[in-house]
Amino acid sequence: MNRLVPRLTLSSRVLFGVLLCGVLLSGCGATSAPPAPVTITAEIFSPLSVNARKLTIVENWQMPVTAPYVGHRQTPYPSNLVSSWASTVLVPAGGSGELILDISRAAVTQEKLVREDSLTKTLTDEQDVRVRVELEAQLMWLQPVGDAQARITLSAVHSATVAESATANDVQAAINVSLQAALAALDMQARTELAKVDNIVLQ
Repeated sequence: MNRLVPRLTLSSRVLFGVLLCGVLLSGCGATSAPPAPVTITAEIFSPLSVNARKLTIVENWQMPVTAPYVGHRQTPYPSNLVSSWASTVLVPAGGSGELILDISRAAVTQEKLVREDSLTKTLTDEQDVRVRVELEAQLMWLQPVGDAQARITLSAVHSATVAESATANDVQAAINVSLQAALAALDMQARTELAKVDNIVLQ
């Protein structure tokens, strides 16, 4: 007995082809949302009134432009983030004296992780990239009234890993998060250390 096999008409085949192309094109055109920009505002870091007449920011960090460094590809530059933080938080409110922030390191690196060469590992979505942010600075206070002075060393590090299935936007988002986290750690450390110095923070 011959079985009847349904055949697609020309119009049905055309419609099927259009739908298939639409699905493929929508998949190819899909992109992940761009990462949120790194921002510094007074709402994030509340200002401190410092017993100094002026704030001076010195950037002694020369940013490498070769791998694994990627800080030169960030907007704004990591050292500019630290400068913006200082301008937001360390507000001169005294009649004399100077506060100096000397930025000695503001590095962002991106490195491939060493992966195990096994069949099991190839079937899993392993962590593939590590991003790392390092911020270092010296905070010096010179107050001629009372001949007071202080030196504070600030250092903050934050890293994150990204899976091999991650997009370029995912990697950038991890860098942004690490920058924000390192800056928040630097802020917390600065407040803790400043609180230990007599008469540097005005109430």
